[in-house]
Parts: sequence; C-alpha cells; structure tokens
Amino acid sequence: MKKLFALILISFFSLKISLAQEAFSTINLDLIQNQLNGGMPIPSEEKFYVRGAIPSKVELVKLTIYPSKKSPKAGYTYFWKVPFGYQELAFQVLVEEPLRANQDYHLDFGFYQKAGYQEVEEVRELIHDNLSTYLSTITTIKRGGIKFEDSDEQILANLTRILEAGAYYFELPQAQKFPGFSDLTRNKLVQRKKLKMGKAKFNATGVEEGDNARAVYARQYLDELEQIIFSEVDQYLSTNLLARVDEKIFQNYPTEKKSTSIPLNVGYGAISLTQGLSQQEFVTGPYAGVSFPLGNRSFTKFMSNLSISSGFFLSGNMENSLNEQISGPFLDRPLYVGLGYSFFQIVRLNAGGTFITSKGQNGGKTDYFTPFVGLSLEFKLWLGFGNKR
Repeated sequence: MKKLFALILISFFSLKISLAQEAFSTINLDLIQNQLNGGMPIPSEEKFYVRGAIPSKVELVKLTIYPSKKSPKAGYTYFWKVPFGYQELAFQVLVEEPLRANQDYHLDFGFYQKAGYQEVEEVRELIHDNLSTYLSTITTIKRGGIKFEDSDEQILANLTRILEAGAYYFELPQAQKFPGFSDLTRNKLVQRKKLKMGKAKFNATGVEEGDNARAVYARQYLDELEQIIFSEVDQYLSTNLLARVDEKIFQNYPTEKKSTSIPLNVGYGAISLTQGLSQQEFVTGPYAGVSFPLGNRSFTKFMSNLSISSGFFLSGNMENSLNEQISGPFLDRPLYVGLGYSFFQIVRLNAGGTFITSKGQNGGKTDYFTPFVGLSLEFKLWLGFGNKR
C-alpha cells in the first residue's frame, strides 16, 4: 500500500513537470501557394498556432473557425495584432479551443491594414443611409403619437445588426466589438411615448402656414433620434479603422484522426464484508481493470474525469475473520464494477460494487454483491497506429 502511494506521488510530480513543459504545435499558412499545413489535416483535440508570412502593412489578422455543417455562430474567432510601433512580416494566431478529430471545418483568414479617410467616410455614409431607411420603414405617425412597429429592444438589436453588417469588412486596431447603443439612445426612444401630438403646433419649431404640424413635430423627433444614433456610430467608426484587404478561405478542411485508447487501472482496493458476520469487515488487495470515460478531456474535463470502471482483484488469498476464502466469478477472483473519478490524469478513485463468492471451510459457497472502494494508477493502451491521441 505504501509503495502504491509512493508511486502515485512520483507520477504526480512527473505530470506537473511535463505540463510545465507543454508546447503547442504550429502549422503554416502559405499565402502564395494558398495552402494550409502543407495540405495535411490540421491538429485536433489540442491547442495549436497558425503562423504565416504577411505584407508589412498588415496590422491585424482575423481567423474564424467553425464546423462546416454549422453556422459561424458555432465557432470561434481569433485575432493577431501587430505590436505597437513595430512592423511584422509574419503573424501567429493561437487557436485556443481544440477542434474535434476527424471532422471538417471552415477556416476564414482576414487580413487588415489601415483604412483610408475616404473608405471610412464611405462606410459611415452607407451605414447612416441604412439606419435611416430602417427607422423610416418602421415608423407610423398617428393622432396619438409616433408608433414604431418594433419594440425598443428590437430596434436597438436591429440597429446594431445594421451597423455590424455595414462594417463587416472593417475592424478596430484592437478588434473591439461595438459595445451597443448607450442610454442616450434608449432614453430618446422612450421619449416618443411622451410626445403630445395634440399640441404639435405649439411644440414643433419651424411650422409654417399650411404645414402638417404633427408631421413636422414627428420629423423633428426623428431627426434628433437619428443624430444621436449617427453620433454613436461615428464614434465607433473612428479614423483608426482597419480595412479588410485580403482573405483566404478553406472550406471543408479536415482535422487529424485520433486513435482510440483504453485506460487501464492498476491499484489497491478494499471490499466491504457483512454477509454472515457479526460486524462489518474489510478485505484488501490489488486489482486491475479498465475505465470508459464519459467524455472527451479536450472538450469536457469534468465528464472526462468520470468513468464506468470494471475489473477484478488479483489476489486469491483473501479471507474474512471466519477464515472463509473470498473469491469471485472471474478466475476465482472478485469482479468489481462502479464509477471512477480521475485526479491529475493518472490517479483514479473507484467506488462501486463487487461480485464475490464466500467459500466456507465445509465447502459451502455464498454468492453476493457488496460495496468496494479503491485507488489506482491509470495507464492508456492505444488502439491503432500513428498519432497516439
């Protein structure tokens, strides 16, 4: 028992050292050959870097990855930004969320450089026009006031979508996302509910003879609302905007296949005995078995630590206080089944039940199922060849 715990302690410190020295693999993007990782599948079930050469004017690289059969919302976006004050001829993006093995992915690389003043002005004008058109479409002027077809929350969400769609080919230097419209816009939307259209001719400015006072009053409100919205849009679309100047898209690109492994457990356990005894007893001994994890460690660490475990005790010399031999249905050895939980990836605590046979000195046998608990070291048996992951 002491030797087992010493082995566990040594293995734990070995694991700590190996984790500290963990290095991520790197694949290359060749812009000239339009080739990723030399045409080979990209890494799966691990973090990895994507590296490639870029022109000196490129300041930002954006990588979006998602499963080919799903929408971009099911994936992740990563950025590389040139360090302040430097010119780089290569980028390196860390893909932090592991990809699933033997699946196809869509990879979209975008390359950005500083946008010209004219480009920024054109995108602002386009977004202004689209926002104004949207507001006009949902607006109705009635005797009771100004009515919008959408709720305030829907309006804010749609305004944000229009902005993001119009600025799709642009990014800020630090890849900041639009934070949403401020309370100033929200309060202005709420204000329309308090407008008194019956007093429009007194509240509206610039009403001339023959004018529709309600229409003038409503237009005045809408102009003020648009001005607030446009100001927030312009604040976001600063002069530091970066424009997308090139892109490389890889569709249905495969990931590496991973060979299957079976976790083998070798440990020491205790079986609880009560059958025919005056009080509870325990018999102990080494055991060996296998575990079937309930998840993949790369994606669900907690569930991957849980397992269904099964195996048998190795000793055939276990006896209780009545000198009855404790055996079982497998090679006259107790057979266990239960749940296991892994610690530090190499130590597994198992708990469950054991099928045992109690053999009395008179030759009689009693079969029953009884609890057990055990602690084991875990080793992985790889099934297949090549990459042992």
